[in-house]
Amino acid sequence: MKKSYLGASIYRQWAIILLSVLFISGCDRGEQQAAKSSDSLPKVSIGIQVSPAMALVMVAKDEGFFEQEGLDVEIKEFTAGKFALQAFLTGAVDYAISGEVPVALATLQGNPIRVVAQVVEKTTNEVRVVARRDLKNTTPETYFKSKKRKLATSFGGGPEFFTYSFLKHYGINSDDVEIISQKPEDMPAALQTGSVDAIAIFDPFAFIAESRMGDEAITFADDALYSEFYVLDARPDQVKNNAEEIKAMLRAFKKAGDFIEKDPQASKKILQRYTKLNLDIIDGVWGNFVFRPALTQTLLDYWNAQAAWAISTGKVKKGTPVPDYNAVLAPEFLMGVDSTAVKLGKN
Repeated sequence: MKKSYLGASIYRQWAIILLSVLFISGCDRGEQQAAKSSDSLPKVSIGIQVSPAMALVMVAKDEGFFEQEGLDVEIKEFTAGKFALQAFLTGAVDYAISGEVPVALATLQGNPIRVVAQVVEKTTNEVRVVARRDLKNTTPETYFKSKKRKLATSFGGGPEFFTYSFLKHYGINSDDVEIISQKPEDMPAALQTGSVDAIAIFDPFAFIAESRMGDEAITFADDALYSEFYVLDARPDQVKNNAEEIKAMLRAFKKAGDFIEKDPQASKKILQRYTKLNLDIIDGVWGNFVFRPALTQTLLDYWNAQAAWAISTGKVKKGTPVPDYNAVLAPEFLMGVDSTAVKLGKN
């Protein structure tokens, strides 16, 4: 009996070892097949700025929606969308997501760009003025006209256009304010130390400045003035030859939008991993974005207004022809993915 028991025990041990080897081997083959499957997908690089506005892209990547749509997407990170656009124009990335203002300026300069979608349907007060509080002057008009103020913004993008629109709307002229250019990430500290009186910038930096300053800050926001958009940029040859690739990206973005709507908490954690922002910051800015692929009439209206601004302020030469911005758009791809997301001709 003892001999038989030992034999059975040894047999069981060898069976366990054999099964373990087979299991590990199977896992290795599965991983190899998964890697092979990923390697066989078309590779696409997308340049983005690292910010909460890029939630659709980050969720689509993290949740595997790009791979589900047959793409191996590499995200390349930049400190601003205008730099992602520059990389795109030089061929360093296949596609870029930038603000709409850099696209307006680049097309005025003759660069051939096609925009296939917004990656936010709308933003609300995502760009705003945060200023050092002055108890005697609590409106934009009195604050900037009581004495000459120094205001920092980011040149060449949405914040600069917002600043122009903001000052014009409130009748504040160039003699009332000194406008300087700063990096967005430097602005909260500049405001806190008093080296500037105010900043005009997008989230999360506007929110960070507000949080650091507390009661010492006052915010001037007007959602009727400007809603910054972030757009997916392509080349004319890509629009002509890479239709399936573009539609696959948009399908992944649509899935990401559905995921964000269904599970915002999981989406915020994904955003945190990419941006390294604290969750309280992400919570604080989350409601300023509608994370859906879209094409809206407001985008076209902004481009025409931005072209006029660029010409009047000398950003491009006087007499520069204004592009037909309808031709800059390529709405057929999003129309094929989700026709309800295309809202051109509707305000």
